[in-house]
Amino acid sequence: MPCPRRAFKGDVLMENQMKRRFPERSHHTTLLRLVALAGVAIMAAACGSGATPTPIPEPIKLRYVTFAGLNAAEETLVHQFEADNPQITIEVEEYRQAPDQYFAGTPVPDLMLMTPGQMLDSAIDSGKLTDLSELRQDSAAEQAYLPNLRPLGAHEGRQYFLPVGYDWSGIYYNKQIFAQFGLQPPGTWDEFIQLCETLWLNGLTPLSVSGADPFMGTLWLDYLDLRLNGPEFHRQFSAGEVGYDDPRLRSVFELWASLVEKGYFVQTAGRMGIGDALAAVAPARAAGDAPVAMVLSGPAFMGGLAPEQRDLLGFFPFPTLDPSQPPAEVVMSIGYIVPAQAPQRDAALAFVRRLASAEGRALLVKDIVASGLYAPASATAEGEVLPERLRQGIELMQQADAVTIPYYMSVPTTLWPALSDMLRQIYVVPESGKSLDLDALLSKMEAARTK
Repeated sequence: MPCPRRAFKGDVLMENQMKRRFPERSHHTTLLRLVALAGVAIMAAACGSGATPTPIPEPIKLRYVTFAGLNAAEETLVHQFEADNPQITIEVEEYRQAPDQYFAGTPVPDLMLMTPGQMLDSAIDSGKLTDLSELRQDSAAEQAYLPNLRPLGAHEGRQYFLPVGYDWSGIYYNKQIFAQFGLQPPGTWDEFIQLCETLWLNGLTPLSVSGADPFMGTLWLDYLDLRLNGPEFHRQFSAGEVGYDDPRLRSVFELWASLVEKGYFVQTAGRMGIGDALAAVAPARAAGDAPVAMVLSGPAFMGGLAPEQRDLLGFFPFPTLDPSQPPAEVVMSIGYIVPAQAPQRDAALAFVRRLASAEGRALLVKDIVASGLYAPASATAEGEVLPERLRQGIELMQQADAVTIPYYMSVPTTLWPALSDMLRQIYVVPESGKSLDLDALLSKMEAARTK
């Protein structure tokens, strides 16, 4: 005999309706209820008074740390996961300190969004991350990722990082300025220098840069080295295997300094933040004409620009210096990691598993595309219409033989103060009327590297 169901609120409502419609039958209803209760007691005895009820899952709070401005891109996926797992609530918070400080704290987050680089490598080396290799191998996500992204986050053949998007880099230019002077995006370094000279002769500053923020400022070090010496040398340099006293690296700094000496960079570069550097090329409507024509940047920096400011910008890849070097680009990938000591590690892995599924990738692609700041790490649906600014990055990625993460993200944080001082020397010293002492600068950087 099946066990009886519990009485529900609907039973009481129905009884009250019966009383209102048939008041004379109320005593019969009472009698029927007594008989029914007796039947329930008999069936309960038959089922056994010790029958175990279905357990209710304990509520789980999953702590997730992400970057400012990206939580909206994941909102749909988070809500969908919570709807399918009502016992789990995902508490989203933005980074308030460096990732390595979260690993050192107690308790650690359950889930984190992170970028490949020295901090990720250090966390892997110290055993602080969960190995996601099996998850990636079991899903179709691995084949859906762009091939250039697959090595990022890998370590000794194992995977600890699930990529969801990437940010590329290149030259963004003010389309109105180019149209005014009949200029075309250059492909070679000679064409680029001619473009800068034309702008300078017409009273415009060719290049903006944030010398006060080494994250943007050191992109020039990345690209000049990639274009002069190639991706393999740049990989060795980023890994600390090549010193600043290497003659090939000196050539990079000489070329960089020559652009400053010619007056191609904005004079206030050493004091400009990222927002200032971008606004100089894409000013707000009230600010008037742009005083600067171009900036080396990536779309992830542009979250603070209004849509009409972004619409002012065109894009071209960093020009070719040595045609014998393979095409390579600087890419900052973003993806998920699960700390090994996460209190809700199983719930975090369930969320990551959803991300790796076809359904999860489709939801995330839609929201990542809507953000306009990153391109999705996995292939988009055939025929899907993408904004022009995202197609630029995807085409750049597809044409690259190699990708590298930003140099600034590759080095230990102990070198960051020296990099900030390096930018000050390159941009601020010429502004003061002094000549850059390149020998002294490279010696100082080598001492900081080997410290």
